[in-house]
Amino acid sequence: MRRWLCAAALVLVGCSDGTPAAGATGAALAGRSFVAARGCPTCHEPSDHAGTLAGDLAPVKGTLAFPANLTPDRTTGIGGWADIEIVRAMRFGVDDEGEELCLTMPRFSAIGDDEAAAIVAYLRSLPPVVRQVPDSYCPPIKPPPSPDMAMPPTDL
Repeated sequence: MRRWLCAAALVLVGCSDGTPAAGATGAALAGRSFVAARGCPTCHEPSDHAGTLAGDLAPVKGTLAFPANLTPDRTTGIGGWADIEIVRAMRFGVDDEGEELCLTMPRFSAIGDDEAAAIVAYLRSLPPVVRQVPDSYCPPIKPPPSPDMAMPPTDL
C-alpha cells in the first residue's frame, strides 16, 4: 500500500495546473494567493496555455512589452535569479542585471517581506517551463534596436 501511495504522489507531482508542487511549504501556498491578488497571471499567463506563469509570446496590448517567463527554468525563466533579485523586480522594477523593467510592469514598492517571500516560494515551486519570450521594447527605458535591425510591427 505504501509503495502505491508513493507512486501516486510521484504521478501527481508531474502534473501541474499552477498549484504548488506536492510538499510545497505554507509560504508557497500563500504565495499562490498573493500572485492571484496582485494580478500577475493577467500578463504572465501565456495565451497558448504553455505553462503556469510561463510568459507570453504576444506583447501587452498596445505595447511592445512581452511578459516574462516567471517559472524556475534556469535558461528562459527566473530560475537563475537570486531571491532578492525577484523581490527587487517586484518592488522596484529592476531585473537581475540591474536594468529597469518596462513601465507596464507594476512596481509593488509597499509589498511586505512576508508576502514577497511567499511569492518567491510559489514561483520556485512551479514546474520549470522552457519558453523564450521576445525582448521588450519600451521607450525610453528600452529603446528599439537600431534601424538596420529587424523591428517587430508597431501597429499593435
